[in-house]
Amino acid sequence: MKGLVLAGGRSSRFGSDKSRAVLPGGTGDMVDFSIGLLAPLVDEGIAVSCRRDQLAYLKEKGVVLIPDEDDGGQPTPLRGLVAALRKTRSALLVIPCDLPFMTSDVLALLVRARNETLKKRERNGGPALLRTTFVDEKGFLESLIGIYEAACLPRLEEALSLGRLGIWSALPSEGNRLIPRPEGSFFLNMNTPQEYERAVALLTKQATASASSC
Repeated sequence: MKGLVLAGGRSSRFGSDKSRAVLPGGTGDMVDFSIGLLAPLVDEGIAVSCRRDQLAYLKEKGVVLIPDEDDGGQPTPLRGLVAALRKTRSALLVIPCDLPFMTSDVLALLVRARNETLKKRERNGGPALLRTTFVDEKGFLESLIGIYEAACLPRLEEALSLGRLGIWSALPSEGNRLIPRPEGSFFLNMNTPQEYERAVALLTKQATASASSC
């Protein structure tokens, strides 16, 4: 399984490229932080889905870069995911680059659930596993945080060709392995400068509290 960081959004509400935003704690920018989250969980390396104008600065990250605008369309998470699956032909553990509170431990829940499901279906049969992701109490799927199997590519390509850009609805429900979304701030993202400032303030507070308790 390979890791995939989705970093190709336009960041229109953020006002600048949020993939380059830096968090306190010396983890680098948001792409570096996201790579660090994925690294302990994958065995085939990490790729970054990006725009072509990001290639120059991302080149130094030492990961595979996959531009998501090869067909001339506007960057969307679905377009980036399809481009990555076409290139890697591998299962992908996917996260967006704007999750300042996410942890590797939370993502590991997906990996364990996926492995359990693959073993169970290998023994007992059943529909092919296409996606493993979190679901909240209202039934909302965290489509941008999940594991996408190589076998889901044809269905995602079909949705993209039809202009259906919502990843959550592109795959049949019987291909999903859904696990309850953990409680906490793990899934909060940064879409605006104000959300970034709040994240920095909270992370700084947490670091200070942790240091004082040692």
